[in-house]
Amino acid sequence: MVKCTFSHPTQRHRCVGISLIELCVCLAVIAILLSQALPAMEQLKQGQRLDLIAQTLMTDLQQARSEAVQRADTVHLRFSRHAQGSCYLMHTGESGQCTCDDSGQALCAATARLIKREWVAASQRIALRSNVNTMSFQARQGTVTSTGSIDISDSGGPTIRHIVSIAGRVRTCSPNGGVTRLPTC
Repeated sequence: MVKCTFSHPTQRHRCVGISLIELCVCLAVIAILLSQALPAMEQLKQGQRLDLIAQTLMTDLQQARSEAVQRADTVHLRFSRHAQGSCYLMHTGESGQCTCDDSGQALCAATARLIKREWVAASQRIALRSNVNTMSFQARQGTVTSTGSIDISDSGGPTIRHIVSIAGRVRTCSPNGGVTRLPTC
């Protein structure tokens, strides 16, 4: 886009604008900057996904404790891992009466009542790992049997750990120190 003006036939002409070479250099600089920014944006997006799943699990642990006290009934939180993803179920009834199948669907016995199902697909590159299969929150004071910890981890990245005490309270930390805002476990 070059615009040239001729003010008088004997004077030199003035050209104002950018050349094709200048335009190509600018586009190359923009392409280099974008190639650096896109992986960082994907990493930020994955970190937010990890935080969202960890916060959802924290809320569900607190809800299970509240539900047990409010209903005056035991509430179970059952964890399972499958090739297609990770699953946890919140339910009443006996401890083993609800399970997740390989696609993340809840299967419950007739006497059990499903409160919540959460499925984290393997395609999200985030996995849930619990050192216990079931946490049972008791009606009396919300205590929990089978205390344990649940790791929410990004594939090859940071991990967030929720540790559930016998009193049913949850403490959050980062086992590998990968999440700077959390204390190291």
